[in-house]
Amino acid sequence: MQAVTYKIKRAAAELGFSVTGITSAAPLVRDLATLHDWIGAGFAAGMDYMVRRPELKGQPRELVPYAASIISLAVNYYSSAPRFEHENRYGRIARYAWGLDYHEVVKPRLEQLARAIEHILYDSVRTNTGFRYRAFVDAVPLLERAVAERAGLGFFGKNTNLLQPKGGSWHFLAELLINAELPEEGAPPKVSCGTCNRCLDACPTGAFAGPFKLDSRLCISYLTIENKGAIPPELRPAIGAWLFGCDECQDVCPFNRFSSETNWPELRPEAGPGDRIDLAELLSIDTDEKFRSRFKGTALARPKRRGLLRNAAVVAANIGCLTAIPALLELIENDPEPLIRQHAIWAAAHLDKNMSRVVIEQAIKNDPDPSVRDEARACMATGSIPLQSICGLPPNDSIG
Repeated sequence: MQAVTYKIKRAAAELGFSVTGITSAAPLVRDLATLHDWIGAGFAAGMDYMVRRPELKGQPRELVPYAASIISLAVNYYSSAPRFEHENRYGRIARYAWGLDYHEVVKPRLEQLARAIEHILYDSVRTNTGFRYRAFVDAVPLLERAVAERAGLGFFGKNTNLLQPKGGSWHFLAELLINAELPEEGAPPKVSCGTCNRCLDACPTGAFAGPFKLDSRLCISYLTIENKGAIPPELRPAIGAWLFGCDECQDVCPFNRFSSETNWPELRPEAGPGDRIDLAELLSIDTDEKFRSRFKGTALARPKRRGLLRNAAVVAANIGCLTAIPALLELIENDPEPLIRQHAIWAAAHLDKNMSRVVIEQAIKNDPDPSVRDEARACMATGSIPLQSICGLPPNDSIG
């Protein structure tokens, strides 16, 4: 079967997959225990899908009963770009989202690979045994990084990413669970992070509870993508210019000096939104229909309009984007989404307390949503808006 393995890897490489490994569909005992500990510590935050039936995530055959082997694959998505500068105007996008949505991009090639494997197996054994498979790209309850590590693709870094010794962490993972038994690849690479803690030290919000322990409640990627509610006020300044996701712990990783440009044109920045977005323009998108049209087929559609404009408001305040103030005031007065109005108030108050005073006072009196009124009151109480205004006194810029 070694010849079969070689042919499968060659077929995967021809389709653009950078690394391929093979492992069994046996339970992921160690990693399942780690998952239970992570959930027990509350690190899953609001990701209910991580908490539901956690035992399933470490049992590949519970997911696909006929699975005999798992083919684990990596897709390099790295693209270089000039050093990001916000210029008091732009929000920053995590590198994985620069191109088109990887779910939609990778799945068709996985299907092509499955068909190629069926032919390879038929040519090897000269019989049609009823080849069966399921193809996954980060969309099912499976511990993908654990599968990839066991298949020899890489090792866990202290930032919880899977690191390839000669390729770093800029890659997506995908799997084919098949009913043919193939030789396992063996142990993961004998490499580690050693004493390096650059990723842990670089996190703006202190989201690492320790090496290999990520508290999603503090993670900028969680806060700007998976989080459906308000971003806690105390964490908003630390988000900085990150509009969607965060790469801080990967940018500093020494293994990423080995990164090479992706050979998938669909994942390059020119295929999608690129590395940054004009915040004033984004905050001016006034309907869900316009938002879907603008970001269809990209990862930025995931948090929907309410989530991405929430993020944009926070970033606008953080980077001093004064050109966003008119759009923020319009959102406070007229947007139907309370979440957007709430964060627009915070941003407007921090950008220009005098210009936004009247609009925010009106929100305290008239906004139908209590979270919005509370946000407006908090801006008054913390001095983002001069307190004399609410008391009917002449404004005094020395206060606030």
